[in-house]
Amino acid sequence: MATSAFFALLRDVSKLAATAADDLAAQSAKLTAAADDIAALTGKAAVKTAGVAGDDLAVGAGQVAGVSPNRELPALWRITKGSALNKVWLAALLLVVGYFLPVAITVALALGALYLAFEGGEGLLEYFHEESGEAAEEVPMTEDEKVRGAIKTDIVLSFEMLVISLAATGDAPLGYKIAVLALVGVVMTIGVYGLIGLIIRLDDMGLALARSGEGFRSRLGLAMANAAPVVLKVLGPVGMVAMFAVAGGILGHLVHLEVGHWALALLADIGIGVAVGLLLVGLHHLWAKLRGQH
Repeated sequence: MATSAFFALLRDVSKLAATAADDLAAQSAKLTAAADDIAALTGKAAVKTAGVAGDDLAVGAGQVAGVSPNRELPALWRITKGSALNKVWLAALLLVVGYFLPVAITVALALGALYLAFEGGEGLLEYFHEESGEAAEEVPMTEDEKVRGAIKTDIVLSFEMLVISLAATGDAPLGYKIAVLALVGVVMTIGVYGLIGLIIRLDDMGLALARSGEGFRSRLGLAMANAAPVVLKVLGPVGMVAMFAVAGGILGHLVHLEVGHWALALLADIGIGVAVGLLLVGLHHLWAKLRGQH
């Protein structure tokens, strides 16, 4: 009797263990599927925000480049912390607004695109003024002013980056959206400011490598040191083009503009961004002139 009861108990325990194992396997499959979905959504969002990240890289590098060499990395670290904090409160704000008023995300996307186009148009005009020797002499800013300016600019870029990422998630569950925004924020912050750190220290690394050996290592070090100012100079125009491409891409998507080949689509996005940006800059200058006359 005791033996049969023991085996009955053993059978029940085995059934419970088998059921628990099946449940665990099912949960594992669900978690794996969720992780795959989140990874796919994050990859999609990262591709769509690459242009904003390029602009963020150019702006950040430009802000840090003017700081005293021995203060570049500390200043960059302050900007990185400010950027991370920006992404936290902006992501929370977007999730709340998007939940209660989804149409606000589309409006924010459009306004962000117009702002990027306007900034690109201002930058384009300034670039041509510099080329023609008409650039006004600027008063050098202190480190604190540069850091504050970089963090304020990052608010707009981070906002646009997160809005694009949130729009890329579509009708995904709230948990997926939170995970995507967190992953995009972490990856973009580390990636952008990590690259800036490498760029601003590229000349120092090159000189150290050149002094540590001869032959190929020396030539490579000298090439790195010589490339540093070129990279910093190129980042500005590249960031400007990225700004136009992102702005034009968003505006084109909102009006359902379809262009066949990806290269033609990219050129169309840049063209739309340039046209809208210059139009907005022209209207801004006209408004400022009219106000000045009153």
